Amino acid sequence: MFSQAAKLKEIVQKKKEKMLENSGDNNSIRHKSRARTIAIASGKGGVGKSTLTVNLAYNLARLKKKVLIIDSDIGMANLDIMLDISPIYDMGHLLRGECTLQEAIVKDPSGISILSGITGDDTFIDLNTDMMNKIINIAGEMEKDYDYLLIDLGAGAGKNIVSTILSAEELLLVLTTEPTSVMDSYSLIKILAKYNFDKSVKLVLNQVDRKKDAQKTAERMKKTVKKYLNIELDLVGQISHDRNISTAVKKQRPFSEIYAGRSAAEDFEKLAKKISGEEGEKQSKGVKSYFYKMIGFFNSSRK
Repeated sequence: MFSQAAKLKEIVQKKKEKMLENSGDNNSIRHKSRARTIAIASGKGGVGKSTLTVNLAYNLARLKKKVLIIDSDIGMANLDIMLDISPIYDMGHLLRGECTLQEAIVKDPSGISILSGITGDDTFIDLNTDMMNKIINIAGEMEKDYDYLLIDLGAGAGKNIVSTILSAEELLLVLTTEPTSVMDSYSLIKILAKYNFDKSVKLVLNQVDRKKDAQKTAERMKKTVKKYLNIELDLVGQISHDRNISTAVKKQRPFSEIYAGRSAAEDFEKLAKKISGEEGEKQSKGVKSYFYKMIGFFNSSRK
């Protein structure tokens, strides 16, 4: 097991060195890498994370951004249902060489592209050399074709979820003002802190009835996390509660598409503008950086 992990690590290093040789330096790689990888997580289920992912993607697409969602909620993938699309292939088929990236990705009429996550097998975890090379090649294709890679994670703090968050360039943490949601979100951040997580956490308060209450919740959480875990939290959005969101789910369309003009739709739009507005302030490390890190986490867990 150890020798296999060491071999994979060696291959990853050679890939990196080859990229450096071809590009000249690491800054050149970053310059060419434009796609931002954003992990979208929640401490508990039922906070509207997948709905937020869909509507964020929809509004980024309206801003002329090319967006790919990876539905990585293993065993509970549902974004295809929410958008009334029927993927033939998922990430598992892609890694096994049963389809191309283009065949695996399904495009919604609103401009959102979706890659269904692996459901019901451990192909992505049980990496071998061939699959590792495929992941690097897939990352290269994504790099060229998209501005944003949104990774819709399952709820909680499972091993795969934590590894994905640590590998992604950015974390968008979705919660509500309910005490259980706040505590579970804090628990997730606490686990990340044990792995020396050093990035800012972008908070989105969802299903908000009173924005002043949401602001107070965010401020209390920011102070607590900074004091005890030394991690910065940044409130980037507050999404108003709207009963029509469940109606949009039943209609299998993005809420922002069929209920444009409502407060929640305006909130989703503001969130997308906030996220995309940061693009000029920071250099994206790109999709390849995310996949390199993911491979590293999987390798270390096998030792």
